[in-house]
Amino acid sequence: MRTIKIIISLLLWIVLDLILGRRSQRKHNRTLAFEQTRGNYRFYKNGTPLFEDLFDEISQAQDQIDVYYYLVRRDIISRKFMTLLKMKAEEGVRVNLLVDRLVSAPLRREYRALKKAGVDVAFAETPKFPFFFYTFNRRNHRKMVVIDGVIGYVGGFNVGREYIGKSSQFIDWRDYHLRLTGSIVRDLHRIIASDWTYNTGGALPSVAYREGGKHPFQLVAFDGIGVENTFLTMIRRARREILIGSPYFIPTRRIHRELLKALERGVDVHILLPLKRDHAFVKEAGFPSLQNLVLHGANVYHYNAGFYHAKLVLVDEEAADIGTANFDKRSMFLNKEVTISIFDESFVRHLRSEYFKDTENSLVYDKEQAANPSLGTKVKTQLVKPFRWML
Repeated sequence: MRTIKIIISLLLWIVLDLILGRRSQRKHNRTLAFEQTRGNYRFYKNGTPLFEDLFDEISQAQDQIDVYYYLVRRDIISRKFMTLLKMKAEEGVRVNLLVDRLVSAPLRREYRALKKAGVDVAFAETPKFPFFFYTFNRRNHRKMVVIDGVIGYVGGFNVGREYIGKSSQFIDWRDYHLRLTGSIVRDLHRIIASDWTYNTGGALPSVAYREGGKHPFQLVAFDGIGVENTFLTMIRRARREILIGSPYFIPTRRIHRELLKALERGVDVHILLPLKRDHAFVKEAGFPSLQNLVLHGANVYHYNAGFYHAKLVLVDEEAADIGTANFDKRSMFLNKEVTISIFDESFVRHLRSEYFKDTENSLVYDKEQAANPSLGTKVKTQLVKPFRWML
């Protein structure tokens, strides 16, 4: 009897923690929405050229390097990354590194070595009372670097060997990442500075920015609120075509309804997902929506040339969003994310072309498969229902 009371009390505590934590989050929301600005870009979909350029430009930094990464692995790529940061700090360059508290916890020894070399290391999103369970589930999922206030990097790549195709499990890793210059770097740096102040109470040193750029962009840093509405707005404006790319597909009911409406008005809906999984039950959590959309005419592909981790929503060859936000509940309601709205028609067409290149390396998920799921899929789908809000 005592055990039952303890279990009931624990469940009540968790429920209250989640409800009150969410209420507190809404009250103290820290979404940063910037005006449309301009910049220049270099686009990456493979990790090797990205890290070659990033590491080279870190090595050439003269004044300040500001970094936030959700995940830094312990492997050959992360060791090179941290060695560069140590080297620059020892040269007298100001180096500020912010990492997610829970995800990067295994690298405590490496962070002590960085601090000893002069790198200012801090941790984001430490779980805390009174809403411990809720804050435990909230993560800062952004990946951002600003070098000397002049060059910015943002997108889906973390730091680790799997991101350059060296994982035996995932082989090739597909993601979207940008190198930015021009006025947009100022906004990217403001996001890093805001995260730094929120988590440390201190302020990053100011840097000198360079204005200009050819292409129109807009940055938004979401705080667990707003991603759903951004996706809804894009889906509702579509008249011809919607492209969705994501490692996870767990839409809300509102988004699911809008995608069905888009299909009804003759919009071609394409959804690109990985065939492999990197988390348990994520496929089953999204299966009911995916099944229903396919049966109503959506085109679904499962990437089979590695692991698909890119995040893209593209509408009518006119506008696109890429960044760190997945098409799932966690990105829409829990995580801190950053997205880049792209209005440059040539870049949007380029993204569309890259998207369909990846569908050529994918398996089509057709109506026959959707109508006849395996018994295992049916069972797992039912088991995962209570947890869809956090996946």
